[in-house]
Amino acid sequence: MSRLASRLRIGEKIGLGFGLVILIFLGVIVHDQVALARLSADYERLHALYGARQSYAFGIERRLGAIRAAQSAFLTTRDLDAVAQVTREAAALDAEAVGLARLDETSQQAATEIRTLVADYRSSFEAVVEAWRVNGLDENSGLQGAFRRTAHELEALAGSLVGSLAGSLEQATGLEVAILQLRRREKDYLLRGDATYVAMVDAILTNTAERVMQVPIADPQREALTEGLAAYGRDFHALVEQDRRIEGLVDAMDVAVGRITPLVEGNLIEARRLMISMTDAIAENAAARARINLLIALGATLLGALFAVMITSRIVRPVRDIAGLLDRMTTETPRERIPTVPGARDEIDAMAASLNLLADHKSTFVNWWRSAMREAVALRDLHAAAETSECARAATELRLAVDARLARILAVRDGIERNSAIIQELVARLPQSGASLSSADVKRLKEAAVGVSALSQILQAESWDPANRYEGTTPDPAR
Repeated sequence: MSRLASRLRIGEKIGLGFGLVILIFLGVIVHDQVALARLSADYERLHALYGARQSYAFGIERRLGAIRAAQSAFLTTRDLDAVAQVTREAAALDAEAVGLARLDETSQQAATEIRTLVADYRSSFEAVVEAWRVNGLDENSGLQGAFRRTAHELEALAGSLVGSLAGSLEQATGLEVAILQLRRREKDYLLRGDATYVAMVDAILTNTAERVMQVPIADPQREALTEGLAAYGRDFHALVEQDRRIEGLVDAMDVAVGRITPLVEGNLIEARRLMISMTDAIAENAAARARINLLIALGATLLGALFAVMITSRIVRPVRDIAGLLDRMTTETPRERIPTVPGARDEIDAMAASLNLLADHKSTFVNWWRSAMREAVALRDLHAAAETSECARAATELRLAVDARLARILAVRDGIERNSAIIQELVARLPQSGASLSSADVKRLKEAAVGVSALSQILQAESWDPANRYEGTTPDPAR
């Protein structure tokens, strides 16, 4: 990490820090947008699937109610407009079912069942309508019209015969009463639809036929009246039979409607349940995503702060070390050096390297100055010694001082050789085309040149006139 940081300039570190923080918050923003897009997609799916399913279920139930209302209107009034209304509403219901089938597989199954039952219902309803057409949509059409005409003909025929039986008032009155009772029971049946009135009509017909046989009228008249009674009974029973057929068809139609209604209501209930459950699931997911987003934002803030502290510490800590070393150099000659990375591009690392070089030069000059002072003091003591023991001690001290100075000279020689090797290496690496050196090589070359210059000053000081050393003077370390 330190090597990587040293390869970056201060501006690059600051830019990298801001860039990382910006990237982190951009990542948070992107995550929030993705979460928002997912939430929006969930709500779109909710409205496109579950909302649409509920809408189609409401539409199907509404159409079914309209169909039943139109059906009841037809059965009550025999109005063909109600038949057209049933047809339109059934077609609209089928269209709603087709739309429902396009949503998903579950809706497709329910829609298929609904369409099948609606088709069965339409067949049953059309059979009922056709049966009523045969029976007669009003009192003058179909079987009702034929029966009504037959009944009127019978009444007219019986009325003419009663007029011809003026001599037999009792028989004429009995025949007239029988015809009236017959019509009364017929109307009771037509109004109430009770099968007991059919038996009453049959009994009255039999009794009336017997009366006709006993009435003293001409054979052609008796035969005509008998045929009229037979035609009346035949048409009446045809009407009764058609009513029974219509009743059976209506029951079948009601069964078909009864099968549709639970399915439609169940589909609506299921659509509502799915709508509620999906809404709850989306709300729960939204709350969970909100918590995750909050944690991510908090983590991004902490991570950004961590990056800022790390990058700042990479800048502040070396500056603090440089300041501390400078403070110590004003009062002492420290041995510690600031750690640097070879080939670093960091300005602070370059400052640390320069300060280390300055500290090395100062240490070299100070050590040289101390050894020179030690040698000068030893020479002074040797010249000033009067006794043999003092001369021996001063000579020993002088020998040690000379050895120390020689060690310093050898160290200077080693430094010059190192810097010379660096210069020779860089010169050897110079391209033949005359292209410029890299910034790192130029920096090394400058450092080597400065080192050679500093060491040469020491050697120049060593070439100072030796006679001056014995005069008790102190050499100047700055030379």
